[in-house]
Amino acid sequence: MFISRFSLSIAFLFLLVPTSLLAKEKLKIGVTWDYTASGFFSPEVVELIANKVIVNSPAAKAGLEVGHKVISIEGCEIPGCSASIAKDFLKMPIGSVLHLVVETSNGNTKEINIEVGKA
Repeated sequence: MFISRFSLSIAFLFLLVPTSLLAKEKLKIGVTWDYTASGFFSPEVVELIANKVIVNSPAAKAGLEVGHKVISIEGCEIPGCSASIAKDFLKMPIGSVLHLVVETSNGNTKEINIEVGKA
């Protein structure tokens, strides 16, 4: 069976879509991502960059900004973090804290701790 690169991209997109877009009780951190991944059977995240951060959202309050490049999510290094592991982190329960290490636009690293909230 042939699976196109587009189909694989769409399938991977669903792995990284926050449950806020899929669940009745919405997970909300207030950020959307640009990402790249590689691999077919066990895709790994190559790059994860914040492309939109909603004003006054948990992500904004924690200091995440547009353009911040995630280099670690809950200790899982990027590049190389399994897409399925990244997906699990994005489904953390409300009230938990998502720990990120990001590279800022000036090249510095910064720890970001986002408290997961309801929409």
